[in-house]
Amino acid sequence: MIKRIKTAQIKDYLKTIIECPKWFIGKMDENQEQAIAIYANKRQLEDNSKFRQLRTYGILPITLLLRWTKYYNMAEEKANQIYELLDCNSFFIGEYNCSIECLYNGPIDLGTDENNVYKFSVELNLLYRKGGK
Repeated sequence: MIKRIKTAQIKDYLKTIIECPKWFIGKMDENQEQAIAIYANKRQLEDNSKFRQLRTYGILPITLLLRWTKYYNMAEEKANQIYELLDCNSFFIGEYNCSIECLYNGPIDLGTDENNVYKFSVELNLLYRKGGK
């Protein structure tokens, strides 16, 4: 059994490569205009991942929720920047060798919230295993 990577470890790593003033795990403060929340997603891996047969890897489905200004162009640009940075990327988080499989063909536009701040999500699978450094 592969020891599961923690969502906080992923958030801490992403903070080093994605510029964002506020980060959250699970629930986001809806008063923040520029923020990212990371969620361990419960989607069914059997239907969504071509890597489900790999026994040496753990797979963690993740959603990144981005709230980014009241200007659509700025929000879309930031969401696309994050998607392009993460899609098919490989890196290390501590002792974990990680790879990302972004789902869909880009970020998902979620419209605006009650404060007229635009929201996007990036859906991905994080593949990880210990070692390989």
